[in-house]
Amino acid sequence: MATLEKPEMPILRETADQIYQRMANRMAKLAEQRGDTPPATEEGEIYYDLGYPIAEEISDQQQLLEYGFLQRFLPWADGEFLDAIGVFFGLQRNVAEEDDVYRQRLIDRARTEEGDGRRQDYERWTRNVEGVGGAVAVEKARHDLSIDVYITDLAGQSATPALAQQVRTKLEDKRRALHDLQIHPAKVFPVAVNVKVITRPDADLAKIQEQIIKQIQTYLKGRSQIVYQQIGALFFVDGVTDFTGYTLNDGEVNLTVPADSVATLTVVVTT
Repeated sequence: MATLEKPEMPILRETADQIYQRMANRMAKLAEQRGDTPPATEEGEIYYDLGYPIAEEISDQQQLLEYGFLQRFLPWADGEFLDAIGVFFGLQRNVAEEDDVYRQRLIDRARTEEGDGRRQDYERWTRNVEGVGGAVAVEKARHDLSIDVYITDLAGQSATPALAQQVRTKLEDKRRALHDLQIHPAKVFPVAVNVKVITRPDADLAKIQEQIIKQIQTYLKGRSQIVYQQIGALFFVDGVTDFTGYTLNDGEVNLTVPADSVATLTVVVTT
């Protein structure tokens, strides 16, 4: 692979002389605007002794800022910054491995591996298919190398067989060798929340319900265990001072979403 040179960033690479000259120009311009004689700014003058160390510090800080900025990018990261990127990719540095060798391994991983075919990869790939709303992948549903993915449409309803077949076709190129991949319409697991809230006099009930729904939807995403008490904590949005009469699927117990199902939410908020 061709070597990627670190880009030059002229705005962040000023020398102390360049910075000091701009400072001197500003002092001269300010003096002229006031009708005064511009101060002497050459080396050895008081303004030089005061201003030049400041210019040196600004120049040093610019270089540090540039260094920190470039460390965010894999081709130019090194040291502990490169190790941090390795954590993101799930690829640790080998003992005594030099930066250049480790960096190349990470670049190879980024270029050649979108995922290693784990359950989470199949869920992500499936959600990227147009028309898919939710996806839950189950490993070993039939045998050790099988992956079953259960999907819903954009409305959160069980997908049609046609959509399931479309997804299966699109995922063929991503399917890992020996994986028996099947796409199924998901079973829908309804989650019904009913609650009576106590609000401030100026509160808008419609906005309160909207905020509560958003918080519960975020909580439910990818979760198989729904804890009754945790849902209750999500009612305290702006405008709510307390709540009562809260039920979860007409009860007050925790729920378990089956592995082949996707939770769909209904929320009723009253005062």
